[in-house]
Amino acid sequence: MGIAPGDLIKLKDDHDAGTTEDKVVYYYDQDWFRHPFPNQKVYDSWYKDFSGVKELTKEEMAEIRLAKPITYRPGTRLVKIPSIPKVYAVEPGGVLRWVETESVAKALYGNEWNKRVDDVAESFFTTYKEGTPLTTPVWPTGTFVRRDSDTALYVIEGLQRRYIAPAVLPSLRLNESHVIHGAGGLSDYAEAGAVAEGDWKYLDAAQNSYIDTLPRPSFDFPVGSQPLVAGGEQSLATFRLTSGMPVIIRRMRVRISGPLWNGGSPRLTGIRLVDVNGQNLFGTQQLAVQGSTEETLTFSGAYTMPEKTISIVELKAETAADLGAGAAYAVSIERDGVQLADGGNGALLTDFWPRTAFPTFTVK
Repeated sequence: MGIAPGDLIKLKDDHDAGTTEDKVVYYYDQDWFRHPFPNQKVYDSWYKDFSGVKELTKEEMAEIRLAKPITYRPGTRLVKIPSIPKVYAVEPGGVLRWVETESVAKALYGNEWNKRVDDVAESFFTTYKEGTPLTTPVWPTGTFVRRDSDTALYVIEGLQRRYIAPAVLPSLRLNESHVIHGAGGLSDYAEAGAVAEGDWKYLDAAQNSYIDTLPRPSFDFPVGSQPLVAGGEQSLATFRLTSGMPVIIRRMRVRISGPLWNGGSPRLTGIRLVDVNGQNLFGTQQLAVQGSTEETLTFSGAYTMPEKTISIVELKAETAADLGAGAAYAVSIERDGVQLADGGNGALLTDFWPRTAFPTFTVK
């Protein structure tokens, strides 16, 4: 038939205005399957025009097995379906990541982020699979971004970036309208080498050649400090950990400063990290340096999170009845004191978001 993996194919035009089967374009993959493009918008996310489409007879087409429809090219468009008020980013393999808030959408795609949203027919939604929500402004894998300082083009892979040289760009069939322009903050993404010309990983519309990698852990702090209450349980800090991959929290280091002691009596006791289910992550600790105004506590153990999960954790303590007039505490979870491990093989993880210092909570 004179076709090869990566070719676009369709039936020969029968010149009958009443038929539509000869309008459908298919992608021919490495395993000799044909994948239909469900509509023009999905096609446009992969190709700039219809040049190079090869026509086959009905007999020739019938010899090629039919496979699932093509999904949007990763990083190009945001998608939604009419019955669900959620907007998703698309990652390799048709993985959908719900963009949790408008603030995350604006941080990633700008104030006109909604102009990047396409509707997906509900009949095709099952072609996709839902992944971990985007709770923090980390670009999804497959996003193409131009750095604002020098217009250099990169593709994002997890928490890494790969440079795309101008000479390589034409071979990737990328529409400039799909690129995120004016991107800052790329220093937070580790350099992972350059993209080679015609890299099949970025051109395979069936996405059979892409090795699935689950999103790395990301911390955010959606809840502010709660008012300080004497003689009761007090929330000192809250964080949320979102992870596509299974992850184990092995260590967290917390620094607390303020009026910690009243003579020989601690004003905060029973200090612990607790998740939304009431599970104590690492046991309970007490202040140890009498008279101090700042102490650092290290919690360690093995708090396990399965893949594609979110955990909200609070640092809690019991407060003394006498906290003193105008008492206030500064609480910070030290980023360099956080130790995470791969929940699959136990290997320590050095890559998680954000790479900057965590915020300090003021409780007063």
